[in-house]
Amino acid sequence: MTTVADGRRPRHTDAATRLVLLGTGGGAYPKARRCGSANAVVVDDAVYLIDAGEGVHRQLWRAGLTVNQRFAPDRPLLRAIFITHLHADHIMDLANLVQGSWPSQPIEVFGPAPAGLPVPAFPGGSVAQVSFPEDPTPGIHGTVEYLWRAFAYNINLRVADEGRTNVTDSLRVHEIGVRREGYSPDIDLGLTGDGSSPSAAAPDMDPVEIYPEDDHGVRVTATLVQHAPVFPAFGFRVDTPQGSVAFSGDTGRCANVARLADGADLLVHEVIDVDRLAARLAGLPNSEAVLNHLRSAHSSPAEVGEIASRAGVKTLVLSHLVPGDGDPTDEEWEARVRPFFDGEVVCGVDLDEFALGGRAPIACK
Repeated sequence: MTTVADGRRPRHTDAATRLVLLGTGGGAYPKARRCGSANAVVVDDAVYLIDAGEGVHRQLWRAGLTVNQRFAPDRPLLRAIFITHLHADHIMDLANLVQGSWPSQPIEVFGPAPAGLPVPAFPGGSVAQVSFPEDPTPGIHGTVEYLWRAFAYNINLRVADEGRTNVTDSLRVHEIGVRREGYSPDIDLGLTGDGSSPSAAAPDMDPVEIYPEDDHGVRVTATLVQHAPVFPAFGFRVDTPQGSVAFSGDTGRCANVARLADGADLLVHEVIDVDRLAARLAGLPNSEAVLNHLRSAHSSPAEVGEIASRAGVKTLVLSHLVPGDGDPTDEEWEARVRPFFDGEVVCGVDLDEFALGGRAPIACK
């Protein structure tokens, strides 16, 4: 049996505007002390969620936040969700957010447009059998619709038997992507791209505003990142009156991330140790294909440090850790990045809080 160290306790701040790391683990495999990828930016009484990985519904509550103000009227309330891409580990708890809390307020959801065809296969030139050929690469609109349908019985029963409102009215979905023949996204990035190669998946671009400044002074911009063959995949930046946070999403080496994070207070960036994973994956029949994707579509500690340095951010937060079960340790992750970045480096822990606006964290919980 493998023993996993508990690690340090999470950082805490009493700042009204803050970043909360809800889940710092990468990948969909089980992890003993990290939930799936999810982050919250809290601005006074409003919550802006980046990704909805495994456990985020519970983590929001543990962080003192809520999806339904009727449960806790004094807690900051979820207002908008931003999905970086449609790998399962980034949307696993999306259904639970609404089925579990049954929100009464509208929640804006922003995410990828449909990828289109063909579905790129490894090695190049090979052809894989496609499931659900009638809609094999849905975007966030289709994903939400299929989730509603999967829970149709639960929804209909709750409405009929318990007198609840129709929860399907609670999500307002917006697709971000590129225009192609027969399809126009809700938010058009104004360029071309696809998942056929790293360069096609993340052509050089300036960040695009996807969420105009709201009544809390919050504005969100997006850029394409290099997670081929996944397309589109996004990094997001949340600007608030007190400061800014950029999120890399899942990405390999990508200049767009540095542009997105330029001058940000915080950059939350994924990181991977492919060498440690190689030994674990050696016995799998598809290990070559898996390792090919991990090497090309994720970022090493050196690459993460270089991007943060180019962006000139104040603090680099390592998250979406792969592997994320204590080997490497938090200290090892940080030590491997520091030669490439002169600012503060923090290996994220679930429920870590970071103040925006120059306030230091108070003692760990």
